[in-house]
Amino acid sequence: MSENIRSAHQVILLVLLLFSYPALIAKGQEPALPMDHVNALLDPKTLGVKSNGSPIYSKGIIAGRYMEADTQGHCADTSFSKWEGFPLKRCTYRQADSNASSGKKATVIMLNPEKELLAKWLVASCVIVKGSTGIKSCAIKLAKAVINASGSQFPVAGIVLEDMNGNNVQEAYTFRDGVTVKLQDGLAVGFTGMFDESANKLAVEPGTVVLSTASQKGPARIQSTSRQMYRDYMGSAAKDVTGLKWLEEVRALYQNAWKRGHDSSLPETVEKYRNDLLVAKCYALMGIQPPG
Repeated sequence: MSENIRSAHQVILLVLLLFSYPALIAKGQEPALPMDHVNALLDPKTLGVKSNGSPIYSKGIIAGRYMEADTQGHCADTSFSKWEGFPLKRCTYRQADSNASSGKKATVIMLNPEKELLAKWLVASCVIVKGSTGIKSCAIKLAKAVINASGSQFPVAGIVLEDMNGNNVQEAYTFRDGVTVKLQDGLAVGFTGMFDESANKLAVEPGTVVLSTASQKGPARIQSTSRQMYRDYMGSAAKDVTGLKWLEEVRALYQNAWKRGHDSSLPETVEKYRNDLLVAKCYALMGIQPPG
């Protein structure tokens, strides 16, 4: 084989490797997590600055965690069925509402990632989807998507208040396992009226019957991953996520990502911080077809 032919073959091989890099990562052949990108995300200014040089999001990637503002000053440790062993927090918070002088009060149980873990999840997702190029812009775009979708808050159970229309009227959404649901005898989806403490208690009671998800897409927090995004990403490995089975899979994937991310015995690699729900969203957000 001549030198020219050998060189041409080497170039072709290199190109093939570059294009297959994300697929190799997804199969576990991943490099160490690029900490330079993680550290950049921990700086609030990475998401943008105002004209005076101050960050647009003063709290950076964990901007929007209003449900952590407990009315008693701090959220309480708690537990919930099928979430045993996880550091859940029960928060009772208040949101301003034009129909109530004192605002609306709701109770929610959450498992929100620490800022460092969230940054690592974001960067790992972008490495899996983008390979070794475009990680910074991908991570910034994904971080902003998470902020807009949930403020990186993962509701295990309870009521989430959101001013969806920007009219200072809070809509109430009941959650289970990071997904909006309908509960037996619970509030209607997007309820705009006033509700009492009995509604809050029912929403965080493990024995309350879950009737269905609130929508067909069933977007799951923290990044608003739909059932279809999950199917596109998982391919033939996708489980049946119809109906309430979606809650089971969201719970399993989130818990798995949480456990690996906090396992000190694992090396600091992309695989340790792989969050499949976040990766599925990242593929959709970047407009990239997941590998077969």
